[in-house]
Amino acid sequence: MNRTSVPTLIGVFTSLLVIWALHTFIIIDDCLDHGGSFQYDSGKCLLENSQVYESNLANIAILLYFIIGFTVSLLVSFFIRFLLGKYLKPNHKT
Repeated sequence: MNRTSVPTLIGVFTSLLVIWALHTFIIIDDCLDHGGSFQYDSGKCLLENSQVYESNLANIAILLYFIIGFTVSLLVSFFIRFLLGKYLKPNHKT
C-alpha cells in the first residue's frame, strides 16, 4: 500500500461510519415521528397497534447516503493529504 492510498482508505472508512450513524438516526427519528417505538434488539419500529412500521425513505436515503459518503470520503482524504504534505515535507535549508 503506497502513501497515496492511505488517505483514501481512511476517507472511505470515515464515510462508512458517518453513513452508519446517519442511517441509525434517520430510521429511529422516522419511527418516533410516526408514533412508534424502536426496538434496538431487532432493529424494527413497532407502532402502537403492534404493527411493524416500514419506512418510505429507502429511495431518498440511498441517494443521500451516496452523496454524503462521497463528500465525506473526499473531504477526509484531502484533509489527510494536506496534513501529510504539510508535516512530512522535508525542510531543506540552502
